[in-house]
Amino acid sequence: MKIDITTRNAKRLLALLRDDRFIKGPLSVFLRQSAFVVEARAKDKAPVDTGRLRAGMRTDTERLRAIVYNPVKYAPFVEFGTRPHFPPISAMQPWARRHGFPAGNAGAYMVARAIAARGTRAQPFLIPALKESEPEIRGLLNRAIDSFEEQWERNG
Repeated sequence: MKIDITTRNAKRLLALLRDDRFIKGPLSVFLRQSAFVVEARAKDKAPVDTGRLRAGMRTDTERLRAIVYNPVKYAPFVEFGTRPHFPPISAMQPWARRHGFPAGNAGAYMVARAIAARGTRAQPFLIPALKESEPEIRGLLNRAIDSFEEQWERNG
């Protein structure tokens, strides 16, 4: 998902994007700060069972892009839910044990059978975090532009 940002002066922003000093300085700071805002919100919103999902949140920034993601294998299934399917019993055993189902295959089979009938419901955490962060991200961008313009006026 991407955020579209409308700035007060698009021509000014386009000129800044051609200046390496802006890209390596204020824009780079803006991207990192924005990504960390989203990451922190996503951590707060992530459902917690073992803590792996919350601990798995990552941020990468490149020249003109910031990516907030979760490499935990089951993260997309939590974010978007699943259609009915029969999961592996071995994958269900630890979850069933932690949630008070009968020990061994019996509890795991009960959970797997419910997932086979209904799927799993979505528990979005990353997309809502991004949406809720938009106003703060817009403010961070405007501050980055203002900061660079002040620096530019001082140093030329």
